[in-house]
Amino acid sequence: MNHPATAVPAAPGLDRPCSLREQKKQQTRHAIHDAACRLVMERGLPHVTVADICAAATVSERTFFNYYPSKAAAALGLPDTALAARDEERFLAAHGPLVDDVCVLVADTAELHDHDLPRLRELIRLEPDLLTAVKQWTVSLRKRIIELAEQRTSPERARLAVALVFAALLLHADGGYTSHPPTARELRETVARLVAVGAESEDSFAADLAPALVPGAAR
Repeated sequence: MNHPATAVPAAPGLDRPCSLREQKKQQTRHAIHDAACRLVMERGLPHVTVADICAAATVSERTFFNYYPSKAAAALGLPDTALAARDEERFLAAHGPLVDDVCVLVADTAELHDHDLPRLRELIRLEPDLLTAVKQWTVSLRKRIIELAEQRTSPERARLAVALVFAALLLHADGGYTSHPPTARELRETVARLVAVGAESEDSFAADLAPALVPGAAR
């Protein structure tokens, strides 16, 4: 049981309490990311140093590198370790439908990194080279989630489940689709829409194919 002295309410979008230590870490992570993003948007990435970011966020360079591997990663809010250990453990111990549990894992990641999507889109518009860092980080995240999912099911099912959720995540990253990181529920709903569209396509394909497969079928 959590006591008021050691726990605080969960952040918006989370369904679990947040310890005081974790809350402080989230605040530090956000302060560094906010400072880096703001400075890069104002000056351009080549004209911002890690020392500049640390001064703006009032943290030491040692603290900076505990959270982010580079100034580009800090500006984007992309730490070296995409998944929190507790979230990995929770996923491996879960017994729900695999796609649903992957949605929770991905949503926890989005919430942990507190992405302000409109601002990040503007940052990438100003600094297109940052897209490379985003793609590399996303590939690393997807690979790790597949590794975790394979511990619960076959490699093929793990890849298919993760592919579905990442397709939904890509839609939420699209500027015309949403303006905030998706919750697990929103990811599930988007996955359901994707599956529904896929089923429609399959039905249409089957209908088009039927005349060729069934002798005497109307054309």
